[in-house]
Amino acid sequence: MTPHQIIAQILALTGLSCNIISVQVNRRRWIVFFQVAENLLYSLQYVFLSAWSAFTVSIISAVECIIVYYYANRDPDSPNSKMPLWLMLLIMAVISVVGLIQYRGPFDAIPVVVTAFYTWAIWQPNLRTFRLSAMTSPVCWFIYNWHVGAWVSVGTSVIEFISATSAVIRFDVLKYNHNHDRKECD
Repeated sequence: MTPHQIIAQILALTGLSCNIISVQVNRRRWIVFFQVAENLLYSLQYVFLSAWSAFTVSIISAVECIIVYYYANRDPDSPNSKMPLWLMLLIMAVISVVGLIQYRGPFDAIPVVVTAFYTWAIWQPNLRTFRLSAMTSPVCWFIYNWHVGAWVSVGTSVIEFISATSAVIRFDVLKYNHNHDRKECD
């Protein structure tokens, strides 16, 4: 392994820890904070691997997270506490244009599609939607990372999938079953 590949793998490990934390917390502002850190670390990883499509969408995702963080920290009772639809659509358009500019083959489309899906998911007010997207995105990133030689990220995709699945079970399935059982007892 070259020094660049080693640095890329270290950055990926650090990004993984941010991702795991992001899906295990149950407050939007902390989810977004750790997602920003994760995207910046992964973008640096892709620089060292010369994977420019993933680098670019990771930077866009980090900026998007900052925008979402801004809206998430506003008064939650305010109707303006969610990123406006026009802004979400603008971000998706930027992602699409960047994807078209950097397209060299089918693998270059994977980061673009995953990032557009993430944009939609983080925009949703329902954290369950976010956690479900956190389960599906790692499958696509697994394929892309295998292609570009991001070996730690290949493994982290598996760990991210397991982490997100456990969060869905913890916050959505078990919480639903607990509340459902309680209603039947009343």
